[in-house]
Amino acid sequence: MAMSGAGGAGRRSGAPVRAGALLLVGGLASALGCPGPPEVPVPPPRRAGGPTVAPGCKGSGCSQADALLAAARAFSDVRHDYLLDTSSAMVPGRGLSRSAAGVFSPVGVACARQKAEVAATATPAAAGAPAAAGAPAAAGAPAAAQTTGAPAPGQGERAIDFRYVGIAVDSVLAGADVDLPAYFSAGGTVDRRRLRLVAMALVADEDPQFFEPTEDVVPAPGGGCACGRATHFIGAVKRGAMVAYETDVTAGEAHGTAMGLFKARIAAGDRRVTMTSVGELSIQGVEGAPVAGAPSGGPAFGALRLDVKKAVPLAYAIYPVADVCRFSLAEPELTPLPLDFGVVPYGATATVQAILRNRAQVDVRVTHGERTVEVPAHGSAELTFSWTPEGNTAACEQQTRRETFVVQPKDPAAPVVPRERAVPVPQQVTTGMPTFSRHEPIATETGRSPDYSRASVDWTCPAGYVVDQCEPQLASCLSSTGSCNAEGYRLTAEATPDGRGCAFRCTGPSSSLWGDHGCAYTAAMVCRLGCK
Repeated sequence: MAMSGAGGAGRRSGAPVRAGALLLVGGLASALGCPGPPEVPVPPPRRAGGPTVAPGCKGSGCSQADALLAAARAFSDVRHDYLLDTSSAMVPGRGLSRSAAGVFSPVGVACARQKAEVAATATPAAAGAPAAAGAPAAAGAPAAAQTTGAPAPGQGERAIDFRYVGIAVDSVLAGADVDLPAYFSAGGTVDRRRLRLVAMALVADEDPQFFEPTEDVVPAPGGGCACGRATHFIGAVKRGAMVAYETDVTAGEAHGTAMGLFKARIAAGDRRVTMTSVGELSIQGVEGAPVAGAPSGGPAFGALRLDVKKAVPLAYAIYPVADVCRFSLAEPELTPLPLDFGVVPYGATATVQAILRNRAQVDVRVTHGERTVEVPAHGSAELTFSWTPEGNTAACEQQTRRETFVVQPKDPAAPVVPRERAVPVPQQVTTGMPTFSRHEPIATETGRSPDYSRASVDWTCPAGYVVDQCEPQLASCLSSTGSCNAEGYRLTAEATPDGRGCAFRCTGPSSSLWGDHGCAYTAAMVCRLGCK
């Protein structure tokens, strides 16, 4: 399913950033539930052809929103700082002050400016350095069990740097779930909040931007640097697409969690839930497949795939001011995030490549497992990640995990702060048993006129599986030769038209005066993992 809308004029792209909050401004500013002016500069009014708003749920349900609620659990480790601005009104380099509550306010100084120089390329520091894109998988992995991870973008799709599904309260991306009462107890003056269920994807940067300090950045008394009251600065614009389900919540309704309230309103077909779309985001998923850790008995959904069909200016990256200090070991950026290994059966090994961009102004050494690679200042390198999922579920199961790599200065004597960084990498895979098989003896009674309907059965593969083989085995009919395809007998086994099961049929003769007839066989069905 695809949702479409439009945004403002484009600017140059920047890269995603570190853990934090997402601030929703721009074309969505008129929908904010919190009264008063926004904490960031007000962008131009929404133009015709801007983000589209429609009823979020019709009738008694809303399957896409249900799927997003289920998928949000897999993104609980993916937290990034962005200013979401559909009008491209932000100014890269402008300072921002972040409060303890995670709210950003503009500061009237420019703390950074874009660097014009071209980034360098990484060089291996050891024999175990990551291979280039398209290189064979690491030695020791079974060749027959290797897969290439997530599928490449299809026609009309864009390579994705960042995918996210989660809850936002007013302007802040809050994560997989939050307790609503806390958002009304702070300050005691807000009696209405805007709750959002956001699905967004940002496309890959063709021209990543790096920043250097302006004259307003000065050494700080305790070390490092400062830029007035600013704690962060606005990075380059990011292009992508988004779908958001929105509803207002009053203080009297704020009981329990955001997920719980959303689920209740969606289940009731509450017309206060509306949908906003920006750009064109394709959302595809596997319905009916369990999610790892999901409670039994409720609706189940497998992994969602978010693809951008039409990218528009959507967000700005936000960086700490400390990143442009002269001796700062800025956290590198890794794209795409989260790492998606695609569909990988239990026991098989999949590998994916990710691009690491060194945002520090010093050369660094990156250690990932037993591999090490050196990356020049503002350079990039490719890292290879592998995963062999394990389990025993006969269905599409989504697994998540975190892996860590370590970044240190290439020169151990370099006076950088901090001395090293451990960078977590959230990862996802859709997995399941490679095959599912079922065998069962099928037979009519023996007699002059047996009931051949007893020898006709229809089987369906488990959710997320497609049929691979339908076969009658050990067939025996009461013909003179025992064949089930002679003297009026006919035994067939065919895949169903949707490819999700098998249809077994056995027919034969009948008589009213003499002779016995009958049909017996073992029905055998083999299904293979076919998650989408």
